[in-house]
Amino acid sequence: MNADPGNDPPAPEEEGRLRPEAVHRHEELVALLAEQFARADVSLRELQARADRSGGTRLPRATCADMLAGRRFPRKAVMVAFLRACQVPEQRLPAWERAWERVRLARMQPPPAAGAPPPASPEASTRRRRGVPVRAGALAAAVIVTAGAIVTAVAIAWPGSDTLTDDGRAFGPGGSSRFTVRIDPTAGPVRLVRRLDARVSRQRAAITVNGAPAGHWEPLPDGSGGWAEQHVDLPPSVTAGRGTLAVLTSFTSSEWDFSEFRYAVEQQTDGGWRTTDTLDVGHAESEAAHGYRVAGETFRGSRTLEPSLRTAARVRYEAEAGRISHARIRSGAAGASQGAVVAGLDHEDSWVDLKVYAPRAGRHTAHVTYAAGYGDAQHAVTVNGSTRFTLDYPQHGWDVWRQVTASLPLSRGWNTLRFRHHDRWAELDHVEIA
Repeated sequence: MNADPGNDPPAPEEEGRLRPEAVHRHEELVALLAEQFARADVSLRELQARADRSGGTRLPRATCADMLAGRRFPRKAVMVAFLRACQVPEQRLPAWERAWERVRLARMQPPPAAGAPPPASPEASTRRRRGVPVRAGALAAAVIVTAGAIVTAVAIAWPGSDTLTDDGRAFGPGGSSRFTVRIDPTAGPVRLVRRLDARVSRQRAAITVNGAPAGHWEPLPDGSGGWAEQHVDLPPSVTAGRGTLAVLTSFTSSEWDFSEFRYAVEQQTDGGWRTTDTLDVGHAESEAAHGYRVAGETFRGSRTLEPSLRTAARVRYEAEAGRISHARIRSGAAGASQGAVVAGLDHEDSWVDLKVYAPRAGRHTAHVTYAAGYGDAQHAVTVNGSTRFTLDYPQHGWDVWRQVTASLPLSRGWNTLRFRHHDRWAELDHVEIA
């Protein structure tokens, strides 16, 4: 028996090839994973089915495609599930796990200064620190060729080989950050936008505003990577009539830590969204101006990653925050945006009222997130007590959250939407207005 777990004998098919023990960089890990996929000679659909039959970590095809293309750094559990589905021997999995850990640690380090071109001027250095795109070389080109059909199928639209360098911080278990931002007390809904390092998966934190709970930063979908921007729409109860917001972010969970590189505060006013304040984390002047403080810090420095893509602006209203009749709030709803939904909308007098804001009068699109498990369901929807229509919810299963859209005639300012039971049963997670 080999007493040193770091020197497991290679499998016969690994002789003369790159082995997990020699992997230290992401592109090396990607190449080796692509080789295992080629040797398995099965489809991504079959790999997903094998993982489902084993009852362990799920293996979505899109996640595998991103992993094999080198566009996303996988969670360790996803990589192991992939290798098991490729029928890699169990005794070799520890070597793969150690390879993943080496790459993970290497990716967490700031980019080396050696070989980097010096900035042309102090102003150029400042712009780089604040996140101006810079050109970088292509990565994993051979792997992309190998998995070309896969990449095309998932249609990931990262913008070429541009990268973004930004300063920031991160904190771990028991840690938190706090800062103060300005808003317009006469304007509409407020949203908080955060830039993060999405290579660290399962980042979740609680948000408190002016001492009151205001929501959570929820984990991004598996397979996210590079820079990402996400937003939380703050409840009007903590923002209405205020000129400043004291924001406290408290660590809940993460694969590694909770990262912060930039915060922006946006408000809906005059027919659109405008930025009312910005905190550039890692920039001393901006941190001082906003009273930024961090506890339990695990990282301080700069990172260079692929830039994020932001989706069209929407304002989210959680169903469980509405006024509810003859229904209930179900906590612990797996996959729901804030972990809670409105359930039991099963009776003629079951409904939930939501207050939504429109910056201008006219037609607006509502994106309604629901789950229906016992056949197709319907809600009767009314807008400001008059306009009435039926909204269909195709069945996909309980805790399987899907969106349907509806065009709503909204008045300028606040409007009331009522979702009333009509046929069969559906649970409501949230409504987004665009």
